[in-house]
Amino acid sequence: MSAFGAEELLIIAAAFVAAGVVKGTIGMGLPTTLVSLLAQFLDPRMAIALLLVPAVVTNVWQVYRAGGFLRSARELWPFGVAMALALWPATRWAAAIAADRLAVLIGVMILVFAGVSLMRAPPRIPPRFDRVAQVTAGGVAGVIGGLTSIWSPPMVIYLLGRGSDKDDFIRFAGFIILVGTVPLTAGYWRAGLFDADIALTSTLMILPVLAGFSVGERLRSRMNAAWFRRGVLLFFCVMGLNLIRRAF
Repeated sequence: MSAFGAEELLIIAAAFVAAGVVKGTIGMGLPTTLVSLLAQFLDPRMAIALLLVPAVVTNVWQVYRAGGFLRSARELWPFGVAMALALWPATRWAAAIAADRLAVLIGVMILVFAGVSLMRAPPRIPPRFDRVAQVTAGGVAGVIGGLTSIWSPPMVIYLLGRGSDKDDFIRFAGFIILVGTVPLTAGYWRAGLFDADIALTSTLMILPVLAGFSVGERLRSRMNAAWFRRGVLLFFCVMGLNLIRRAF
């Protein structure tokens, strides 16, 4: 049986639907949306643990739908390897850090993610520095991702600096997030933050998140995704500030 009551499950499922809509529309933002919502009333570590199974499923789906997995792996393997190697030990710190400090850290990362994503464009990365940029961004993403599950800021900076178009951005982001989610799940399991009850509830959330993801994909093709993206990022700012306020 799930560790949550029926009313709590409905609230959690609604948060997963909302997070799925965001990810389906802009190609990322599942952890940011979900953790920013659930951490308002749950321990941030539990919020992160709940997203693990749906995150793997949605990113496998995103990579499958976008195609070009082998191309992404060939071009971005330095980013993926650096992120995975840094992420694994960082999950140990997540288990040890106090919940209020973790909430502040997540709030700050949400604000950084929103600010970075609202930038018009970072400086372009010269091709000769691409490998160094990947390793640097991947390492930073791994550390903050292991602590907060939100590794988007360095990923977004790198992909924008690389000059990725919309389709490549969706394709590459799905690949990077998938690569990071696997060691994050293993690290949370090892640290005792992802037990059988949480795993069951996380698995139950696959259907709500896929439902939201499907709606988001339709929205992406029918609406002005730029305006939706801006609204979501402003919402993230409010959620991040509220997490910091609650912690203090």
